[in-house]
Amino acid sequence: KFHLQLHSDLRPHLVMPSQQVQAYPPSGAYPLGNCDIVLLQTQNDVIVAQVRMVFGLSTRGSALPPELSEPLLYMQLSEVISHPQDDNAVMMYCVKRQFETGPDGTRVRLGMIVPLVDVTHAIELIPEYGQRVNCDVTAATSLELNDTFYLNSFSDKEWYHTLHTDFGSSFHPTVYQ
Repeated sequence: KFHLQLHSDLRPHLVMPSQQVQAYPPSGAYPLGNCDIVLLQTQNDVIVAQVRMVFGLSTRGSALPPELSEPLLYMQLSEVISHPQDDNAVMMYCVKRQFETGPDGTRVRLGMIVPLVDVTHAIELIPEYGQRVNCDVTAATSLELNDTFYLNSFSDKEWYHTLHTDFGSSFHPTVYQ
C-alpha cells in the first residue's frame, strides 16, 4: 500500500487528506485480493489501471539506474470505451479491462510496470452489471468479477472538478495491445 496526497483544485493552497491505495493479495476477507484503481499520468498518456503490486528492486549487488531505485507498481490496464456525452442517462466514462490471448489460448489481463510517482489520483469504479446481476458479486469481489465499469466522477466535488476541467476532452488513454 501507499498514500497519495494532493492539493485541492478548487482551493490550491489547501492540502487534501491523504488517500491510501491498496494492493493486498487474497485473504479470508478478500478472496480475490483488495487492489485499488488509480489514474496514471505518463509523459504521453492518461491510464486507468488497477494496482496489483507495490515493489522495489533490491539495492544489493550492482548499482541500479536512478529510475529503477524508486518504488514501482505492477498495474493491470483498462481502456476507456465511452465518454460521458455518449450516455446521457449515466454521464460517466465507461472503462473496460484490457486482455490479451496467451500462447495456450487463455485470456490474461494486460499489465505493465510503472514508477509509483506516475500515479496522479486514486479513483472509484462502479461495476456495470448489465441486464442480469451475478449473484456471486459482493463488495469484496466486484472489482475482480466484472470487466466493465463506470468511472465514478461523482465521488466528491474535487474529483468531479478535476475530471471535467483538467482532463476534459483530453481524457483519451492509449490502448496498449
